[in-house]
Amino acid sequence: MRIVIDMQGAQTESRFRGIGRYTMFFTQAIVRNRGEHEVILALSGLFPDTIESIRAAFDGQLPQECIRVWYAPGPVREYDPSNSSRREVAEIIREAFLKALYPDVVLITSLFEGWGDDAVTSVGCFDSATPTVTVLYDLIPLIAPDIHFQTDSRHIGYYTRKIDSLKRSAALLAISESSRREALSELWFDPKRVVTISAGCDPRFHMVDVSDEERDAFLKKFGIVKSFLMYTGGADERKNLRRFIQAFAVVPKDLREKHQLVIVGKMPGGNVAELRMVANESGLATTELVFTGYVSDRELMQLYGLCAAFVFPSLHEGFGLPPLEAMACGAPVITSNVTSLPEVVGREDAMFDPLSISDISEKIRQVLTDESFRRDLICHGTERVKRFSWDSCAQIAIATMEDIARLASVVR
Repeated sequence: MRIVIDMQGAQTESRFRGIGRYTMFFTQAIVRNRGEHEVILALSGLFPDTIESIRAAFDGQLPQECIRVWYAPGPVREYDPSNSSRREVAEIIREAFLKALYPDVVLITSLFEGWGDDAVTSVGCFDSATPTVTVLYDLIPLIAPDIHFQTDSRHIGYYTRKIDSLKRSAALLAISESSRREALSELWFDPKRVVTISAGCDPRFHMVDVSDEERDAFLKKFGIVKSFLMYTGGADERKNLRRFIQAFAVVPKDLREKHQLVIVGKMPGGNVAELRMVANESGLATTELVFTGYVSDRELMQLYGLCAAFVFPSLHEGFGLPPLEAMACGAPVITSNVTSLPEVVGREDAMFDPLSISDISEKIRQVLTDESFRRDLICHGTERVKRFSWDSCAQIAIATMEDIARLASVVR
């Protein structure tokens, strides 16, 4: 079987977030577990700065001739209506390119791309014969649309087209049982066509030993000068960072003054400014809220290992890789009790109601003051992470694609 994998999930701005991490780790696991199958990676030439780094990531794992690049005229991002004709042409070019590779199955690692950047994703616009399997992260805009989405007809049109493509997929690979339930309830997918593959934690994420001298110098460069609570991920409304900041602000003052709130990762300047305003309105001093900006994987591991606790207050997640990574690095983890997060954390007393500022604040107080609870969370996380494996995800996905390709060959 020849599997062609669309790698744009690791090329767009998603590469700085969970989808990009998922795309890379999952694809590398497929390559490791491919056996006699042939795997070809398809990269978009509209993101030239990402091509060499992806090639390097698969060096020694996959022959370089199995990494192909397709090109189309740009720009094609959908928020600009003047790009419409180019986008339609690019969709045909991409599907024609993939078809010319003679795949038995095409795997799309991230379908919902291209609103704010030049990604091109579609199913069945040109090639309706080759079966396409799509990774399903979530259906958040469909289930819980934010105000921006609800009032922007362009965004609604974009998302509707993506949903139409999703429905033309031969199968969906859901990253959690929660996401699978969304596909069944919201899109009425045949249960046989939606397979849960879960997620894994890359072995590179582990506890890192840091000397006192190294620790102090490392933290100081980010402006971290106290014990700290940590979050990493996006900054959109569903991440619930506003309530997180407000909850930290009502932690007992003597406890709060001993800690900082550290938000890790690349974030748009507008989001940073908005969250700083929330902190100011909540009575937090400027130094109590720290934004690190982009950090390397090594730095992320160190931050996970050094934080007093990792807090993930999200309102809706397809899976939630950061809590899993944090547990692997030895952080005590507390999270929301909604959607997929109970599947990841697997411990009821480590969870809080994300809509309740007081509940979030109380769980923060507990994890910062109850040493026995913190130790239990760390031990639990170390064991919990062993249940999640990228190789297992890949094996389930490959078996699903084998079934799809076999069925397609019979139909042909």
